Amino acid sequence: MSAELALQGAIVAALKAVPALTAAPLRGRILDRVTLGQARPYLHLRSFQGVNDGSDCVDGLEIFADLDVWSENVGKPEASRIAGIVRDALHEQDLELAAPWALVEIAHQDTNIDDDGNLVRARMTFRALVERIPETPTN
Repeated sequence: MSAELALQGAIVAALKAVPALTAAPLRGRILDRVTLGQARPYLHLRSFQGVNDGSDCVDGLEIFADLDVWSENVGKPEASRIAGIVRDALHEQDLELAAPWALVEIAHQDTNIDDDGNLVRARMTFRALVERIPETPTN
């Protein structure tokens, strides 16, 4: 399994464990693919970029996770509130990644909230450091 997919799974599990994200207004709409006509608000796991961060003794990656909150409510409060909940759920948390990956750290980098007059988007970036855990030989 790729480190990016392992991180995505851990992020989704962490977010789905937050009651404020599974209740109104988001209603658990945490998506990695958005279909035409998708009800809003929703959280879109937009992209994951892995950058080699290894050394001679560590097989590691730096992963940038971009998440977008989309809202159609007037103003920015709804998107801002949801983005704050997402930040609190992920920033400096101890997420459990699928083997063979382990999380070293995850931190919120930035949030940018903008609108086009019809929709509001809170664009969030998280930076995670992950490392491959070597398999232990069985005898």
